[in-house]
Amino acid sequence: MPIAAPFFIDMLRILYSALCWVFSLVLVSAQDADSVQVPVSVSEAKGSLDSTYLAQIDSVMQAYELMKRQRQVEQVIRQHESRLLKKELSMSIDGALPLARGLLLTWTDHGFITHPAQFKSQGDKCNWTDYGVAGAPLVTAWLMKAAGVKSRSKLERMLTANAMALGISFGTSELLKNTVNETRPDLSNDQSFPSGHASFAFVAATVLHREYGYLSPWISVGGYTAATTTQLLRIRHNKHWMNDLYMGAGIGTVSTNLAYFLTDRIFGVGGVNKPEVRFKDVMRLMKFNAMPTGFSFVAGTEIGNRKVYFDDATLKTGAAIAVGADLSLHTSPYFSLEFMARAVDAQMKVYGQERLFTGDNLNLYHFDAGAKFSAPIFPGIRIGTRVFAGTRIMDGLTLTDNVKLYTIPNETKFECGVGVTYECLDTDNYAWGIIADYYHTFSHYMQNRYSISSTWKILF
Repeated sequence: MPIAAPFFIDMLRILYSALCWVFSLVLVSAQDADSVQVPVSVSEAKGSLDSTYLAQIDSVMQAYELMKRQRQVEQVIRQHESRLLKKELSMSIDGALPLARGLLLTWTDHGFITHPAQFKSQGDKCNWTDYGVAGAPLVTAWLMKAAGVKSRSKLERMLTANAMALGISFGTSELLKNTVNETRPDLSNDQSFPSGHASFAFVAATVLHREYGYLSPWISVGGYTAATTTQLLRIRHNKHWMNDLYMGAGIGTVSTNLAYFLTDRIFGVGGVNKPEVRFKDVMRLMKFNAMPTGFSFVAGTEIGNRKVYFDDATLKTGAAIAVGADLSLHTSPYFSLEFMARAVDAQMKVYGQERLFTGDNLNLYHFDAGAKFSAPIFPGIRIGTRVFAGTRIMDGLTLTDNVKLYTIPNETKFECGVGVTYECLDTDNYAWGIIADYYHTFSHYMQNRYSISSTWKILF
């Protein structure tokens, strides 16, 4: 048996090879026979394959190719939607920048903040008006939810995250207020740091952005405009210093994002109305990389020359809050015309003899036009540089140490400057970015100014 088995297997292999050889001979013979048939005309040869049949074959092939492309597109869309969902469930660090600004200003402006001066008191009558502006985005979000407008969250997620955000924000603000004990500009109490109004305003704006920002960029911009307006009101009402406002903004934004992150650990994917990729999202990415013409809202800090000297005293400003808008009109994928407007509010004090000083707000306005070169370094990310020139208007201001008046006159002066820009296309219908600008004004007062600002850009 051990000898017969290999022999039998070898015989089967030989037989199989012989059959294959015979079959190949028969096939070649059949082809040769076809080749010696009587020739037919070209028209007859074409007629041997029916045109309708060929058309059907062609349509089937096209449908097959289309189906393959559709499957590829569907796969890309599903992958991107998975990334959007993952981002929705992840911890956002949006509030890190205002927190960093607040901490930096607390350090750099410490001497200015602690220097004695009496700003005009508005009393407490402004508090509830300021809260009304601050809470408008949160009220809007819940009115839209009540009206049945689809939000990013299901009801239980939105309710839990909002309550948690308000609790974290309020608790953090109150803890810092009672620990730092910073005196307000109007000397009304020592609860200045951080701004509770700003914290609440940015909780409200971030909730509106997270829930309904995907519907329209104007929703997100509207919410953050209300929050920035709250900051301006608090500084105009002499209730806070600049560092208070930025710390409040950072606390509010971080508290909201942390609350959503913790809520998602409770409800998971089940609490989210899953995001979907829309055609306009794809077109927006193409537009941003090619011709990102758009309108930007701007909010930031302006610093630089802060002192105005008199014979026996010095007028000095703290870091200033700057808000405004930019219009970028692209003439090509790389070049654009820039139109810029800024309003700047700087708190100012008198430094001099040891007397009772007063403080007030100095207002500056920039109106400039220029050109920018920018280019995409990755899909959805652009960097650029720009040059500009225009006019700076300064409102006059008079301060006193209760003995002598110190006056800064009204003026309108020519200015020029340069800047660098960073823009990133967000998944919620707009592009956000950072702008750093340098202004040189041909004036005797605060000639050199620097600004760093956050931007929210709506593409046309």
